[in-house]
Amino acid sequence: MGKQRKFGWLVLALIFSMLSAPWTLNAASTAKPAIVLAAFGTTTEAFDTYNYFEEKVKARFPGYEIRWAFTSHKVRNKVAKEKGKQLNDLGTTLRELKAAGYARVVIQSLHIVPGEEWDKKVVQVSREIPGLKVALGKPLLSSPKDQERTLQVIAQTFPKDAKDTVVVLMAHGSPVPEGEKAYFAFDRLLRAHYPNVFLGTVEEKPSKEEAFEAVKKANPNTVVLMPFMFVAGEHVAKDMLGDDPESWKSELLKQKPYRIEGVKKGLGYQDRIIDIYLDHLAQALKGL
Repeated sequence: MGKQRKFGWLVLALIFSMLSAPWTLNAASTAKPAIVLAAFGTTTEAFDTYNYFEEKVKARFPGYEIRWAFTSHKVRNKVAKEKGKQLNDLGTTLRELKAAGYARVVIQSLHIVPGEEWDKKVVQVSREIPGLKVALGKPLLSSPKDQERTLQVIAQTFPKDAKDTVVVLMAHGSPVPEGEKAYFAFDRLLRAHYPNVFLGTVEEKPSKEEAFEAVKKANPNTVVLMPFMFVAGEHVAKDMLGDDPESWKSELLKQKPYRIEGVKKGLGYQDRIIDIYLDHLAQALKGL
């Protein structure tokens, strides 16, 4: 009789374990925090930069669930309209992760400076999902150390013989003081070490006009136009290297028939730049 009772308990235990297995697996799969990569976005083929970055994340942080969020409303709408593809904003991605059972999330920003996109589309939105513990990985130029590391990396791409050559870096720019401050700090650092390398922004300050004036004073034979953006998307193809009269290339050629060279890959393809972002991600993971 005792043996039968013992056997019955074993059967019940086995049935219980079978019934609870899916829930156990689900709990195990969400035990680690999820990683959300938050980028501005692009409608061009430069989108592949994000795929390259994700592979680097997987290599350094294996076993984590990785999701994407895109902060530009304009980019999301254009991709949906032209390509029929749905890109999530950050709020949508966070709600999906919570529904999937995640209680902790790390958001790694792929923005260059802690500007408007970072403040309004990442920091503020990250606080809007009740019951979700969130840690934030900061943008590229978030500290003096980040500035130094970034300069060391991109300096490797500058022309070795700068006697008759200058480099103009195209940044997006930031309309908020914190972002603008980061760009100005990097510009000062740049000029202190590389007097023939100039930073300009598409929309804000340091202005492109200041960069162009610096080129004029340097009077080079060759100007290298280089994106200081995560992806070399539409700004690079049209605003920097396009044939439109208002493009950077065209405006520089109005000064003098320089030899114009253009770099067509963004910072997101440079492994040592990626390392800076991933160090920020690692620091954020420690905070959970």
